[in-house]
Amino acid sequence: MVGGGDGMGPLAKTAQAIDSSGLDVGLVIVCGRNQSLNTTLEAYRWENPVNICGFTHDMPNFMRASDFIVTKAGPGTIAEALNAELPIILYSKLPGQEDGNVTFVEEEGAGVWAPTPQAVVRTLTRWISRPEERKKVIENCRRAGKPQAARTIAHIIGEKLGL
Repeated sequence: MVGGGDGMGPLAKTAQAIDSSGLDVGLVIVCGRNQSLNTTLEAYRWENPVNICGFTHDMPNFMRASDFIVTKAGPGTIAEALNAELPIILYSKLPGQEDGNVTFVEEEGAGVWAPTPQAVVRTLTRWISRPEERKKVIENCRRAGKPQAARTIAHIIGEKLGL
């Protein structure tokens, strides 16, 4: 679970809803720089295994170890999740600025918009109980991901600059 670099959105309520849902899951919750959120989550009595951390450079490792990502609709996290072939559940967005990110994820079939904790739990339950549906979402992530995009852009810029 990720709330962006600043731990935004209803991350705590969503994490607690997942934890109390009866799903047998382990959670990694990235709070970013939101120390208040980190403190709140550390004080909560979790039913499932939980790893809570602040801002981290270990996102690629966390994503490789995950089956799903529950996140705010930030473009960097979405791009990383697509490249990691990680089904995306978007629970929050910055109005206007991130609306297109939600549309993109949904249109590509790489994830869903689930703006309430209950909608997040329903999606997780569905994907866990329907592995074929989850596999299709993973295939869509693979198709939509552009793992070489940064390198391609750098080459284009370098060519324009005569490098």
